[in-house]
Amino acid sequence: MIYNYSNLFMLFFMYSFMGYFVEVISASITNRKFSLSRGFLIGPYLPVYGIGALFITLFISKYSDDYIAIFIIGMVISCIIEYFTSYILEKIFDLRWWDYSKKKFNLNGRICLSTGIKFGFCSIFVIKIGNPFLFRLFKCFSPKNLLIISIILSAVIVIDTIMSNYIISSLKIDTKKYFRKDATEEIKNKVRESLSKYRVLYTRLLQAFPYLSLENRKFDKIIKLIRRNK
Repeated sequence: MIYNYSNLFMLFFMYSFMGYFVEVISASITNRKFSLSRGFLIGPYLPVYGIGALFITLFISKYSDDYIAIFIIGMVISCIIEYFTSYILEKIFDLRWWDYSKKKFNLNGRICLSTGIKFGFCSIFVIKIGNPFLFRLFKCFSPKNLLIISIILSAVIVIDTIMSNYIISSLKIDTKKYFRKDATEEIKNKVRESLSKYRVLYTRLLQAFPYLSLENRKFDKIIKLIRRNK
């Protein structure tokens, strides 16, 4: 398969799309409640899965006959991507988007062994099942049509990313004035007031990341109060 822009982007998009539904199913089972709210983008896709699949495709395809190599290298690549994604998002938004601190064999709460093992099996799926199927699917489209679809979807994701980042940044609440008193109810009302402007997306974000936390330690107590009284 030729790795041109269209093929690589469509590979990225399809795995981002599949990753979204994997997360939905996993979260629904874990929380015993069905919810389509996963990820911080508006659309039904999780780019971290697409990026991981691209790296796996580009760097592991030559080991396609070695399941152990696919598993180990895929696990390492995926964990590195997840770690730095967590770090970068935290630096940008000052928020911890996921936390594995309570799981065994974790590294700074950003990655853990159990998730890494899942990534290893996903890597085998990508190389042995996912990619062969998707590449056959891409051949059903002419190069021109595939390029047009790729450009349109690229624009959608760029616009989605810009809008989502803008809205997430406006979620910031000045908690300093509530720090010296127990004002949980006041904070909750302030949150509701902030959410009312972009109700649908904000609700989706809070459902997608119920354990969002400010990294700044002096806000930890306030955040715990908000969560306990939701």
